[in-house]
Amino acid sequence: MNGTRLAGLEGTNPLGFLAALGVQVAFASTPERPRLWWSADVTPRAVVDDDFAVGKVADRALEVFAEWKNSPAMNPSRDGSPMAKGDELKLSPANIRAYLDRAHCVGSGVALASALVAEGSLDDKGDAKPSDLYFTAGQQKILGIAREILSGVTREDLIVGLEGPWAYGSKLHSLMWDVIDDRVYALTANNPSSEKKLTNPGPEALAILGLSLHPVFPGRDRTLTQGCSGTWKTGFYSWPLWRKPASADAVRSLLAHAYASDRQPVAEDRQRWFPSWGVVKVLRSPIRRSNQGGYGTFGPPEVVWQASVSD
Repeated sequence: MNGTRLAGLEGTNPLGFLAALGVQVAFASTPERPRLWWSADVTPRAVVDDDFAVGKVADRALEVFAEWKNSPAMNPSRDGSPMAKGDELKLSPANIRAYLDRAHCVGSGVALASALVAEGSLDDKGDAKPSDLYFTAGQQKILGIAREILSGVTREDLIVGLEGPWAYGSKLHSLMWDVIDDRVYALTANNPSSEKKLTNPGPEALAILGLSLHPVFPGRDRTLTQGCSGTWKTGFYSWPLWRKPASADAVRSLLAHAYASDRQPVAEDRQRWFPSWGVVKVLRSPIRRSNQGGYGTFGPPEVVWQASVSD
């Protein structure tokens, strides 16, 4: 099947998957919108329609980044002043409502706010309990880092990220969604703690857009994040890969229905529908959080469902 291969966006890496979703989000307000699917390679790569060349994707993404970094969703404020602990999303109940109300009054980044915090979902201190995909902690504040990435990413960063291989040459901060951020991969001869972590701001920036397709909801005792399961300390993120070109609306449906949980790999009553939807795999990565600080990372992914040869 023809299409523009985004060879740098690997479907087996959560960062690559989130970035591919971000490509569709970047074109959400344009008349022409790309369909998305995954190649049949051993390592599946993102593919979009022929009309969306890599340069066109990069140019459009930069326009959206400029809008999002100044949006209310990325700058929590009330009565003209920044909210207390806004960049780390530790919002009081009153500020959660004010933040969501203001974010939904402006077009740019509307869905992002609903993918970060949910009204009525609080932690033990009475502040907002954020998305399971919130991996920062301590001095690393998620919205501050996100604005830094969207402000600092260049067209070249995006081209390298989309085409691959990833260069890991930037000193911009990371939101820790790259599977290589997991400590299992830090097998070096020396202690790497004093070294500056280098990142790929192109995929990181696109993944911020992709995060907006993962809304959060208040649960019985914690915030529930679409695609995530388990507990805050030991959770999982799962995602589907599909071979049929899917519109943005179809992708939203796939994210909501083709997933795995911590208790049951894939619901049996849904498996029979996957081949007709074009789904060929469902993957799952563990979410690990450090005992000190609570920083999150993705562990190596596993295939929890795969289409048979006959499918």
